[in-house]
Amino acid sequence: MIFLKIEEIENAILSFVKERGKVSYEEIEKWAEKNNIGSYTLRIILNDLIKRKSLEAPDGFYDEESYIEPPRPKSIVLASSDYEKLKEYLKEYKSIGILRFFDDLIKMGIKDVNELLRRAIKEGYAELTPSGVVNATEKLFKS
Repeated sequence: MIFLKIEEIENAILSFVKERGKVSYEEIEKWAEKNNIGSYTLRIILNDLIKRKSLEAPDGFYDEESYIEPPRPKSIVLASSDYEKLKEYLKEYKSIGILRFFDDLIKMGIKDVNELLRRAIKEGYAELTPSGVVNATEKLFKS
């Protein structure tokens, strides 16, 4: 019998989801069975990856009759990082006032908006004008 380390299982799950995009619980369960990963282990790892924001459960979780076992997500996708969300926002709103920018990103649940904006400016994806307008740069649309 082959025993896999939790990190190996996590990486395998993340690779599987990355290949497929959105994955139903039934698909990941069949995959896990083929790879000798038990259902309980799968649920624990999936829930941990969701809690750590490596994965998201966009369709929520199934209602369980038992509260002993971890919940089953209806589907899973790779989580996009806050930095990626900021870049996607700038692609949609190419030029926006700084106050509205901060307000919108905070409402999106993004933390450390100031640090992320500094990073985007430093990496050349955004610029901040003296009048307080955040502009997307051409580099953002090429990435």
